Amino acid sequence: MGFFNNIFSKNKKKFFVLGLDGVPFTFLDRIIQEGKMPVFESLLKKGKFKRMNSVLPTISSVAWSSFMTGEDASGHNIFGFIDRKPDPFQLYIPTAKDLKAPTIWDKLGEENMKSVVLNVPVTYPPKEIKGTLVSGFLATDISKATFPKETAQELEALDYVIDADTWVARDSKRKFIGDLNYALDRRFKIMFKFMEEKKWNYFQCHIMETDRMNHFYWRDMVENNPEFISDFYEFYQKIDYYLGKLIEKLADDTQLIILSDHGFSKIKKEVQLNYWLEEKGYLKYNKAKDNDEDLENMSAQTKAYSLLPGRIYINRKGREEMGSVSANEYFKLRKKLKTELLELKDNETGEKIIKEVFFREEIYNGPYLEQAADLIAVPKRGYDLKAKADPENFMKKGFIQGMHTYDDAFIYLKDNNQKLNLQEVKNIQDVHPLILKYFLES
Repeated sequence: MGFFNNIFSKNKKKFFVLGLDGVPFTFLDRIIQEGKMPVFESLLKKGKFKRMNSVLPTISSVAWSSFMTGEDASGHNIFGFIDRKPDPFQLYIPTAKDLKAPTIWDKLGEENMKSVVLNVPVTYPPKEIKGTLVSGFLATDISKATFPKETAQELEALDYVIDADTWVARDSKRKFIGDLNYALDRRFKIMFKFMEEKKWNYFQCHIMETDRMNHFYWRDMVENNPEFISDFYEFYQKIDYYLGKLIEKLADDTQLIILSDHGFSKIKKEVQLNYWLEEKGYLKYNKAKDNDEDLENMSAQTKAYSLLPGRIYINRKGREEMGSVSANEYFKLRKKLKTELLELKDNETGEKIIKEVFFREEIYNGPYLEQAADLIAVPKRGYDLKAKADPENFMKKGFIQGMHTYDDAFIYLKDNNQKLNLQEVKNIQDVHPLILKYFLES
């Protein structure tokens, strides 16, 4: 028996979701009011637009996994861009193979409804779906990034770009702007092609280029850097132009959501928590101090270590490969670390860096809770929590200009269905049941 008892089988409804990765509500609201996005401004008269929260920790792969499954990280098993296996200890990049909960398109597919999924994070390697799937940024080879496999030929024919190479920005920010625009153009070209040529009930297209733009040019925008300020706004005006083309192609009775997964702010400093843990005596390595230090070289004397951003794991006996913290010590150590993290200050200004620290059970309650970090530190705006053990860069402003923020994502809902209520949406995870509710209605 299918997920909704075959309610979907005769359903002809359509739903389109456009994801604009990392676009803040406050920024979008401002540039709409300034007249920079007239198409989006016109949409506000025909729908609902609100600010919403992301997920903790605020990572795109976690946020979009929560959107697509309706679960928090402990329900879908994606906790960060980098995750760890405790015994034997191993760091890895989680992929679609690690996603443990069904997605929107999985649920719709059970009811014989077709989806087109384009460029969404945590969809690589591509899984079989009822419809068409093109994997997102972890894919590096188009020939291995699609289901059905032959879809790759359509992409290659139009010079599709999975993701702009962010390393180019370090050599030439001017060239990277061009690369971002090229990737954006290819993305929308394929999107429009698939909209017309594929059969679908649900279509989701993800724009990662907005996140890339904000990471590398956010300070330029905030500080009105004349070298890049025009390029920054022209990029968003191009998105508005494509949004106009999308509206032209969508039937009036097709439901539409446009949303982001987190906000952005200018980075004051990157803060390397593993260096801080080492200096406090919680993290120790087998290698000599003058050698490269990484977590795979930590010793059995380690009490705690960190993965970005702000996830701290206790080196617990019986769980970690070289666990050193007993069950009795565990809760005392967590409290001590929380107190000390909340006292961590900027080494130049004296400003406190950490806004809040959560124990994992305070934000997670799913079947994969044991995979979660023991503490999740939430920084104050502008302090980007990293995980190196580098004294030279403990608290420094790096090359990256912008960082994710938890409380400034956005959602827009086309107002052609009065039964869908954005008041129910507090964070990105809440959007999942809203979409399914649309298909459930008679």
